[in-house]
Amino acid sequence: MAVQPQNALATQAVMNISKAEEVRKETEMMMKPHANWEEYLMPGPISIAILGELACIAAGQGDFAINLAPPQGGYKYMRYPDSFQASLMQVSNSGWHAFSIAHKNMDGIRLLSMSIPEQLRMIIKTLFQDDLNLIDALLPGQLSSLKLIANECSSLAKAVDNKFNDVICLIGELLEVCTSSKSQYEQGLTETKRALEDLKLRKAAAEDAQAKAEEYYKEIKNRVTETFEDYRKAVDSIPTGWNAVFLEFTSTIRETLTLPIASLTSLLSSKEFSPIATDARSEEGCESEEDFIAMNNICALSAQMLALVHALQTMVDDEGNIDMDLLYNKKHNEIKAEWTQKKSQQLLAKIKKERKCSMKNLAVKICNYIVDISNILIEAVESGVKNKKKLLKKMDILSEDIIIFDSRSKSYNCTSPFGPMAPNMAKSQKNVQGESTSAVKNSVLKIEQTKEILKMSQEEYQKTFDNLKQQNKDLLDVLSEMRKCEIKEIDFENAKQMLIKGLDAMGRVKEQWEKMVRFFQMISNLIDSCLNKRLTEFVNSAEGLPKIPNYSHKDFVVDMIYKQAFNASNIAHLVHMISETYTEVSSKYLMDKVGSLNRLITMDPSNPQFRMERIKLADGCDEARKAIEDLVIKQKKVFENNIHARVAKINSELKAVLPEVPEAERKAIEYNVQKGMREITQDEAEQFM
Repeated sequence: MAVQPQNALATQAVMNISKAEEVRKETEMMMKPHANWEEYLMPGPISIAILGELACIAAGQGDFAINLAPPQGGYKYMRYPDSFQASLMQVSNSGWHAFSIAHKNMDGIRLLSMSIPEQLRMIIKTLFQDDLNLIDALLPGQLSSLKLIANECSSLAKAVDNKFNDVICLIGELLEVCTSSKSQYEQGLTETKRALEDLKLRKAAAEDAQAKAEEYYKEIKNRVTETFEDYRKAVDSIPTGWNAVFLEFTSTIRETLTLPIASLTSLLSSKEFSPIATDARSEEGCESEEDFIAMNNICALSAQMLALVHALQTMVDDEGNIDMDLLYNKKHNEIKAEWTQKKSQQLLAKIKKERKCSMKNLAVKICNYIVDISNILIEAVESGVKNKKKLLKKMDILSEDIIIFDSRSKSYNCTSPFGPMAPNMAKSQKNVQGESTSAVKNSVLKIEQTKEILKMSQEEYQKTFDNLKQQNKDLLDVLSEMRKCEIKEIDFENAKQMLIKGLDAMGRVKEQWEKMVRFFQMISNLIDSCLNKRLTEFVNSAEGLPKIPNYSHKDFVVDMIYKQAFNASNIAHLVHMISETYTEVSSKYLMDKVGSLNRLITMDPSNPQFRMERIKLADGCDEARKAIEDLVIKQKKVFENNIHARVAKINSELKAVLPEVPEAERKAIEYNVQKGMREITQDEAEQFM
């Protein structure tokens, strides 16, 4: 009897730290290395300064024609191939226009995304209604309205993405023409060619990333229906009197709906698609690239696999002893291990259909072990043979492997181990909490996983921050050298250097806008998946299936839609945070520099004020760069404090109510979590998976 209050306390503690707002904030922290306003704005002042210097170069250069060898098919972006001077001015003007549109559209996104949380609250309120017909009447309209906002935001982000793409393509075309028209400047030819090659690689990588994302979005549209089918199969064969285990497994079926926000945004991250030296490129690098869809689909099954392992652990203790009364229900002639065997075989069939990736072999191994252990337990009932030694060895290996696999899955997708508890599931688990110790067992693992993911997010963000600073320093070094020169001293090669650096800076800004487009595509596709089928259709299709105590088929459907709504709310929260900060920082530090650039572009070079405006723009950009960097450092400290506060809250809420875990067991969990979180090397994958 003493265990029941402990279970109740543990369940309540988990609910306290799994409130929707808490999980949203935790997701924001975990996503910090993958999506943050700093990457939109830190390259801004230097990009504007480079555009200003290009305008000055154009003003001071002796002009010449660069259309000696026009490209096949003509010029797509350059309007003045007869004039190098006018082409440089076109680059500056296009860049100014891109930054102006970026500010305006981001403000539009901020205003539109402000209404999303309220709309989602209305959707969740609708889901809480008892009348399914009422839900079916209200929900499609509410979801469609939300989709409209997501699509409008997507269009605004896409317009900016296209503007920066035009600037990049213009610079690329200008560099290409320069290379063919001024071949006497041999010393700069190799670097220019490399910059153009990198531009092509980035473009190909972006197209590939978009194709992968589109392929995944097509899968998402049917994901809700597939998830309900998995639920039907699970309900159809559940053994009698195993409610707590079944509720845990049912809650994990919904985890296949978890959206890999980090993975989708990282498809375009500079970590994967940044320019690399030509000699560093090899086929080996290409072969080691992960299949994004396969990785996500396999990782999404980890919660179900973990639930099956927990189910086996209820029947087999730490010494290999079998609880025969729990394993075999004589009254109904049911062997519970037959259910774990069947579910594992179904998961195995799904995993084997996926393309090759680093997680596939370990997932197959875990499913095979669950099947093997289930077979040993079935044999123990049917023939009375209890192979205790073999059983214990397999259980030990399985217990280690599942922690590694589940931790790696959560790390890959940046998902919180304490995800939001679906409303109906929360009520049901309270009613059956006395039947299972899984809440207590699971909590130690989740605490360690959360601590490790947040620690990794902090380390990853530090790397992102250091990388941004280094990239800006490299651009600043070139800019400083250029500023030392008098305008008339700057030759053709120096102008090309500036164009190459401008290409890099603009490429990094564009990359962030591609991410913004992707965020809204995610929201739109999540909503599509909910509109595919009416809730009454789902519930009616489950008629005739066994009833689960305290948890109806309607409850599962509502919880499933809630999961999708929460996913959309998570992304909307992230987007609004980025757009709000971007607009505020851009207004304060960037837009007056954009205005100064416009004045410089339109000013007559012979005007005595031209030189003053150049100095003013240069100084203003330096001040803005420093101010934004100081703000980033300040926000970085806030981010680190938030991580420490979240870990402290989890510790205080849960550790106070959990039983004392033996030190050796705690250290083993900690070790396996850390082992699962870090990157798996190719050698390790081949050796152990």
